[in-house]
Amino acid sequence: MYWSLRGLSYHLNPEVHLANRGRPTQTKRQRERGRIERQKIKEARRAEVKARKAEAGPRPTNFDPDLEGISAGPQEMPDWQREFFEEEKRAKEAAELEERNKQQ
Repeated sequence: MYWSLRGLSYHLNPEVHLANRGRPTQTKRQRERGRIERQKIKEARRAEVKARKAEAGPRPTNFDPDLEGISAGPQEMPDWQREFFEEEKRAKEAAELEERNKQQ
């Protein structure tokens, strides 16, 4: 009887034995132990986070530290931006003054 396996033909008869693969039970057990260990670590981490959240208590819903001091409407420019525009304005005024002095 002929069988085609991956493009190769093998003639199977009682005298010819193909190589048997080793049992995967050891590697499978190791993988399973690793999976169980990772699962335990994740569960411990989840329990820790849950306990930490329970200790912290509820967050205030009407307070956001990122928005503290900001009111509705146009906001005041930051100092660095204000200084930049002031320098630009002074440079422009100096250039205009110099231009007027050249014309006179």
